[in-house]
Amino acid sequence: MCRRIVLGVVVVLALGRPVAAQQQWGINVALTPSWQTGPGISALFGSDRVDLHGSEVRVGIVRGIDIDSDWGFSFISTSIAPDSTVNVDVTPCSSGTCGTFLRTVDRTRMTGFEFHQFQPFKTWRNRVQVGMLGAVGLGWLHGQIYKRTATADGVSESFSASAAELYPPSADVVPLLRLEIAAAGIIQPGLKVRVGGGLGMPGYHTFGVSFIYLIGSK
Repeated sequence: MCRRIVLGVVVVLALGRPVAAQQQWGINVALTPSWQTGPGISALFGSDRVDLHGSEVRVGIVRGIDIDSDWGFSFISTSIAPDSTVNVDVTPCSSGTCGTFLRTVDRTRMTGFEFHQFQPFKTWRNRVQVGMLGAVGLGWLHGQIYKRTATADGVSESFSASAAELYPPSADVVPLLRLEIAAAGIIQPGLKVRVGGGLGMPGYHTFGVSFIYLIGSK
């Protein structure tokens, strides 16, 4: 699944057409009220079971045309809700007798950045667009979580393990990927509202809305 997401993002990012003479700089504010992990995400985490959910805010700069494509860079702040869990190496044994169990106690955060490209497939009356959005970036986990490790020698517990352990393949960074179907409405010249949903890493974005304002558009 990871390869499919990466391939899709690369295709979308490559579809942007160079129309720099008409492009405008602007700002982008995006909200994802709710996201959650889904089937197949365990392989990306190197874990047996993953159940993460939360919300996300993105703020950044954007460049493009209101009736065409746009691209930009955004700062990301992702909240991972309490009681989100990751279980590692638990499959070979009965429940709770081996492996590592990770659980968020308080709200855990991930901050990072991403580069995005929105490419419309169709625009109607210079007002409504349907297209694809792809994004890639990097994130860093912050906070402390509960960790329980069971081995043949016994059980150890900690309530102050680093949140970075939620992503076992890397203790430092989490790769961020998004591939979404999106629809946009151009409210007035330079002001666009876009909604979309699709696949992502670390979670499936069930619904998101973006507000884009391009300065100087007429």
